[in-house]
Amino acid sequence: MVSNGQQQNYHIGHKEETLKAFELRNVSACLGYLLPTLEALPPTFSLLDIGCGPGSITFDLARRFPQARIIGVDLGEEVIERNKANIATFAPGANIEFRAGNLLTPETFVSADEIGTFDVVHEHTTLICISDNVAGLRVLKRLAKQEGGIVACREADTNSQVIWPAVPETAELQERIYAMNGLDTQMGRKLLSKALEAGFRRDQITASASVLSNITASERLLYGGSMVAMLADESSDYRKAAAKFGYTDGQVDVLRSNMEKVIAAEDGWRLCICTEIICRLRT
Repeated sequence: MVSNGQQQNYHIGHKEETLKAFELRNVSACLGYLLPTLEALPPTFSLLDIGCGPGSITFDLARRFPQARIIGVDLGEEVIERNKANIATFAPGANIEFRAGNLLTPETFVSADEIGTFDVVHEHTTLICISDNVAGLRVLKRLAKQEGGIVACREADTNSQVIWPAVPETAELQERIYAMNGLDTQMGRKLLSKALEAGFRRDQITASASVLSNITASERLLYGGSMVAMLADESSDYRKAAAKFGYTDGQVDVLRSNMEKVIAAEDGWRLCICTEIICRLRT
C-alpha cells in the first residue's frame, strides 16, 4: 500500500500460512507469458524481481537461468532474511541475491549506478498492492535499460475472482479491505491503461491474459488455509479490518467455515483472471 508517497505494510501480511500460499507461484504457473522472451536473451541477462515475497518465482528463475543475475526485492525485511538463508537450499550455485526495499523509493534497494541497467524488471501481483500503481510502473520503467530493456508485469484482477463453493461474505470483506487501503481490485483489467499512463508507448507493449487457479486439494489447502489463518488471528490486518467494519465474532466464524468448505470440497476451486504485459523499451 502507499500513503503520502510511502509504501506501507503488506495488507495480508507475511505470516507463514500466507508465505506457503504464495509458494504456489513459480515460473511454470506464473511466467508462461514471459518465459520464451527470457529464453531468447543472452544467458547472462540481469533480472530484478520486484515484490518477490517468499522468493518462489525468484528461486525458480535462478535455477532455470543459472548464469543470469537474479535479484529479488520485497518490502518485508523478515521475508528477505528468510530468502537469503534459503539460497543454499533452493538455488545453490546460482547468481541470486535478495534485497529489502520500497518500490516507490528505488534508492532503498539499488545504487544510483544500477538504475537503468537491468535487462528485465519483473513484478507479479505487486502493483495491485500499491495505491499509486502508475508511480510504481514509472519506477519499473526507470530501472530497466532504456534501450532494449524489458518491463514485465502480471497482475491479478481480484474483482474477477470466482470461488466455488461460493463465499460471497469473503468477497465482500476483501472488496472493503482493498477500498479502505486505497487499492483497486480491478487492477488487472486496467494494467494496460496504467502502463500507457506511466509513459510506455502502445507499440512497446505486448499484452496477454491467463488464469490463476487453485484447483487441486493441495492448492486449495494452501490458499484457503492462509485465509482461515488470517481470520483466526485477532492480530492480523484482515481480522482488524473485519472488526473495524463491525463484523461480529459469529460473522467471522461464518467466513472461516465457508473457506474450510472450499478446502474440503471435491468440486472446489478458485479462479482469477490475470493480465500480462511485456514492455520493450526502445527509442
